[in-house]
Amino acid sequence: MAEKMAAGGLETRLRGLCLRGERLFYSLPAPHALTAARRPGQTTVEYLMMLAIVAGMAAMMAVLFHKRILGGLFTLVGMIIGAGAPK
Repeated sequence: MAEKMAAGGLETRLRGLCLRGERLFYSLPAPHALTAARRPGQTTVEYLMMLAIVAGMAAMMAVLFHKRILGGLFTLVGMIIGAGAPK
């Protein structure tokens, strides 16, 4: 009988601990509330930096492969105008 009461007491303590943990978890601020503290212009700068990197990479690829790009473009135009495979 004493073992049964000890087990019941432990169960009650664990249940109380879980409830306190749950209350603590739900009292934390929402994730969107944490990001709202950022400065409003920060995301604009981040997007502009990404755009600059992508545009820079596109410019480098155009400079490095401009002959192949033009060759492919003229081949495509030749196929459309000639309505077939280039000779």
